[in-house]
Amino acid sequence: MVSGELTSGIERMIREKPPWLSLLAKDPRKKLLNSNESFTIYRTLIDLLDLPLENPIVQNAHKKLLQDSLVQHLISNLSDWEKDLVKGHDHPQYLPNQLWLLQDWGIKFNDSKKVQSEIEKIISHQDSSTGQYLAHTEVYDRKNKTKTIQWASLLCDHNLITSVLLQFGLEKHPSVQKALTRMGDLITQTNQGYGWKCIPGINSNFRGPGRKDDICPMLVIDALRGYFLLTKKKRPEYLIDTGKSLLNCWLNRAIEKPFMFGHGRKFRTLRPPFFWYNIGLVLDATSNYPELVKTKAFQQLIAVSLLSFNSSAEIIPKSIKRYFKDYSFGQKKIPSPWVELFMLRIYKRAYEADPLIIPKIQKLNGHSFKGSKGGPKKSKS
Repeated sequence: MVSGELTSGIERMIREKPPWLSLLAKDPRKKLLNSNESFTIYRTLIDLLDLPLENPIVQNAHKKLLQDSLVQHLISNLSDWEKDLVKGHDHPQYLPNQLWLLQDWGIKFNDSKKVQSEIEKIISHQDSSTGQYLAHTEVYDRKNKTKTIQWASLLCDHNLITSVLLQFGLEKHPSVQKALTRMGDLITQTNQGYGWKCIPGINSNFRGPGRKDDICPMLVIDALRGYFLLTKKKRPEYLIDTGKSLLNCWLNRAIEKPFMFGHGRKFRTLRPPFFWYNIGLVLDATSNYPELVKTKAFQQLIAVSLLSFNSSAEIIPKSIKRYFKDYSFGQKKIPSPWVELFMLRIYKRAYEADPLIIPKIQKLNGHSFKGSKGGPKKSKS
């Protein structure tokens, strides 16, 4: 990866094994740095070794990231927010998902004119009265039984878009400020505690298929993925409570289940690149908040997630999206360095939030936490 004195410096860092690595059979960091994935190398340097952005090694890794053909392929094939229709909020070609993945790799707002252009298109479509972001959507009129193309929106669009814009450093943009107000104002009591409900969309009467008084776990996840970048004073009053409600969906899985959000095999199987409700995405979203890391549910989910590693501390994806077949995380026969790094970052964050968490997790048997479909929880009268 690098040469001479700088390489030996990194090797010295790797020889110092932090306590969170005791969760794994082997230390995979050196292998990650020797992978052929520029984004894995770059984020390993920053997220696992804590090297500053101005470090020459990091700067060189970032240059290679921008030159990577796989990275450029995704940038070149970004969906056009003005023309392409939303096909699904878990879809690989849903622009907010693509942008989230790029920033997670290390792409910044100023790194790509194409990325900037698509972000500017997103910002230009915002409901003036509510501040909710709009998406190019096919809307079905049940009364007339017709479909029309409109700029409409569900909270599935808004919460994720707002967090993605925060991740690209646009907190101070007036549009984002208005969007944050909208997101914070819609936190409410649900059957599972504080959270966001799936409510009728903007410019559409459509509402998701879930029970109207249930929490929508994905709306909580999408919000948590952005709010951690803000100071605590700028976060909504009940934000941590929404995270606890999300984690309680796991704890209460034997007796209830928000519609469409179960905790069986699919939930417990890592499915990169983590666009939808999954153990990896829940842990990633909640691991940025010490109050959530210290919960019993978080510790149990960590124990279950560790089952995805083999004896060589590798993860071979068992569930993939074929759209990413050219990437390690889009194949079922080889280990994916990116997925390994994705999970290692979570373990490191958890240890930094609560140094006592490691022995707690080591006492847990991930196999003992079975999934359950649960049943509906009736609305309170």
